[in-house]
Amino acid sequence: MAEQVFALPDLGEGLEEGEIVSWLVKEGQEVELNQPLVEVETAKATVEIPSPYAGTVVTLHGGAGEAVPVGAPLVTFEVAGSAAAAAELPRADAAATPAVRKLAKDLGVALNELSGSGPDGRVTADDVRAAADGASSPTIDADVERIELTPVRRTIARRLEEAAAVPHVTTFRTVDCTELEALRLELRVSPLPILIAALCRTIGEHPLLNAEWSSDAILVRRAVHVGVAVDTERGLLVPVVREAAGRGVGEIAGEVARLADAARAGRLTTQDLAGSTISVSNTGSYGSESGTPLLNPPNAVTLAIGAIRPRALVTGGGAVEARPACTVSLTFDHRVLDGAAAGRALTDLVDRLQDAAALRQLPT
Repeated sequence: MAEQVFALPDLGEGLEEGEIVSWLVKEGQEVELNQPLVEVETAKATVEIPSPYAGTVVTLHGGAGEAVPVGAPLVTFEVAGSAAAAAELPRADAAATPAVRKLAKDLGVALNELSGSGPDGRVTADDVRAAADGASSPTIDADVERIELTPVRRTIARRLEEAAAVPHVTTFRTVDCTELEALRLELRVSPLPILIAALCRTIGEHPLLNAEWSSDAILVRRAVHVGVAVDTERGLLVPVVREAAGRGVGEIAGEVARLADAARAGRLTTQDLAGSTISVSNTGSYGSESGTPLLNPPNAVTLAIGAIRPRALVTGGGAVEARPACTVSLTFDHRVLDGAAAGRALTDLVDRLQDAAALRQLPT
């Protein structure tokens, strides 16, 4: 018999750690090859990791709610055969995950002075908080509810910081949605797939909408992969409608629905979340009339559509009428697009959304 240490694998692009949701096995349990071991929440989805060995579970490295870095021991097995035990990964003087180290730094706790209560003497988040509570006044903490950061929330924060570092501007237009509403009711879809289809046609005339900034060039993407913001209990995710320019409105609607369902169920794959070239957000889905959408780097543009509601609009004849209308917001990377170029592109998109003939030319 020999011991094998199974480390947390890289479950997706740029993954640094995963949070243990629940163990599906116990120490001392016999397991089969590919038997589910553990559910792990990453920055992108909740995934079930199967066993890479048939044998006996010796040690489960970590408890529910604990973050485990990629490459760190996850499970130790005892397996039949003469293979040498897997070498354990080197660790720093104080055994703790990156999340626990950051927590200690934020709370001013010296890790090397703590005795860890976790597996193999690892310092846990509870150890750090207990040390911090002992050095602070409980009266201060009594009025504070502590919400731990999940991998998704940490990734959202990091991505927002990246977006904030980009010099960006938002421009707005009001859209008379009379014809848009007529088409969507006929096709039995929400406004979003029609907006995406119209956006793809507009990109054909304004290709810089589908570009990104690099250190020595502006990269204009030929394929249009549209990231769609989806609100979930775990946080905001942006799955991707791939090759959107080659899809009709109905197909786009079906794909948006599939991605939204998968996002809320935690079933998105790495492929579902990778490679957007432009992003959209339906802020009207929760009643917002308008907003300033943030960029989704490296995309140069994010487009948002607000709620469609009756508004007083001046018609071509000068009369004021109550018509269904909304506000569209276009945030753009000013390194890629000048204000005039972005304004012309948005005007062309709005004209397309307001024109019955142009809407009817969209593939359905």
